[in-house]
Amino acid sequence: MTKIKDRFHMSRLITAGIIVFTAFLFAPGVWAGDWHELRGLDSSQLSEKIQNPSDYNTIKSLGIACHTKAREDAKKFAPKAVEFLSKAHEINKNDKETMCYLGSATTMMAKTTWNPFKKTSYVDKGIALMDKAVELDPDNVSVRMTRAMNSIRLPSMFNRRDIAVEDFEHLVDIIEKKPESYASIKKEVYHNLAELHSKAGDQAKAEKFKNLAETH
Repeated sequence: MTKIKDRFHMSRLITAGIIVFTAFLFAPGVWAGDWHELRGLDSSQLSEKIQNPSDYNTIKSLGIACHTKAREDAKKFAPKAVEFLSKAHEINKNDKETMCYLGSATTMMAKTTWNPFKKTSYVDKGIALMDKAVELDPDNVSVRMTRAMNSIRLPSMFNRRDIAVEDFEHLVDIIEKKPESYASIKKEVYHNLAELHSKAGDQAKAEKFKNLAETH
C-alpha cells in the first residue's frame, strides 16, 4: 500500500514538474534569464529538482515559475511559490529580485482564503516586501516590473495605482537610456501607463503612451 502511495505521489510530482516547466517557458521575456538553470531539463529531471531542490538558483527558479502560474490558479500555485521563494530568501536575503517575487506571491495568497483578515494580512505583508525590495534596489528592472504588475492587479482599496505609475515611469527612464536592451518590455510598459493615465483622467499622457505602445 505504501509503495502504491509513493508511486502516486511521484506521478503527481512529475505532472507538477511538467506544468511548472511549461509555465516558465512561456513566461514574459524580461524574466526568462532568471530561469536559465531549468532550460535544459527534461520532465523527470525537473521532477527531481522539485522533490529536493539542492541549490539556490533552482529553488528561486521554481518559485518564479510557480509565481507565474499562480496568476491563473492562485489556490494551487501561490502556496508553492511562497514556499520556494521563502526558502530562496532565507538562503540569500541580499537578492532583491527574490524578495520582490516573494512579496508578490504573498499577496496572491489572499486568494487562497475566505477570511478577510487573512486576506488583508497577506496583501500587507506582500506589499511591505515589494516596497522594501524597490527601496533597496530601485533601478532593478525585474523588481520594478514585478511590483508594478502586482500593484495594478490589487483591489483599489489598497491604493497601489500611484505606485504602479511610479514604477512604470521609472522603467520608461531606464528603457529610454538603453532601448535595445529592454525591447521585450517597452510595449507593455507604455500600454500600462496609457491605461493608468486614462483612468486617472490625464488624457494627454494617456495618448502619449498609447502612441508609444503602438509604435514599439
